[in-house]
This record gives sequence, C-alpha cells and structure tokens, in this order.
Amino acid sequence: MRALLSEVFELNERIMTNDLVSAKSVIVGKNMKKIMLHYHEAIAEDDATDIHLQAYVAYGGWIGITFSYILPGGFCVQGSTVPRRV
Repeated sequence: MRALLSEVFELNERIMTNDLVSAKSVIVGKNMKKIMLHYHEAIAEDDATDIHLQAYVAYGGWIGITFSYILPGGFCVQGSTVPRRV
C-alpha cells in the first residue's frame, strides 16, 4: 500500500509543477489503470480479499485514493488519502 501511495504522491508532485495537466486527465489515462491493476494484484498476493481501490479527483485538483481490503484473520483495512506535499 505504501508503494501505491508513493506513486500517487509522485503524480501529485507532477501536477503541482504543471508537468501533468490535471488530475482528471491522469485518472482516466492508461497509466493510472495499469498502476491500480498492479497494486490490486499485489494486495491479492498477500491473501487479501474484497479489494477495492479507487482513484478520484480531490479538492484542489489533486489525485486521491480510496481503498479497502480484508486481510487474513478478518482484519479490515480501509481509508482515503491524498498523498501530497503540504
């Protein structure tokens, strides 16, 4: 999960420096779909179930991530964050 948030942080950095046009254009792009699929598979390798990863345009034009999954033993991980520099 930390690696996914690091990648989104880097995308938000590129939005902040105007290297990328907007969060919306990034989210609908092929790269974001590839990233989300990769991390969905990575979380599934840890025997997690009921995995949900969703990118969204957060307030201020940043990329946010909403996530939830259940680890073995029934531990539920869920949250929503906008990884960016403040």
